[in-house]
Amino acid sequence: MSLTPNKKGSFGGYGIELDEHLATVLGGKEGQKVTPSEMTKRLWQYVKRHNLGKKDGN
Repeated sequence: MSLTPNKKGSFGGYGIELDEHLATVLGGKEGQKVTPSEMTKRLWQYVKRHNLGKKDGN
């Protein structure tokens, strides 16, 4: 994963370039750039899809 500046926008215009592992988890292609907000959305989709967001019983 690498942060690369692109056109000015949210988060100072940074895009996150997906590496092989992130592309597998988030869906997409290696080298594809996504915004931080798009990455967060995709991470939550992954968590929900795989039932990883279980609450503690505390």
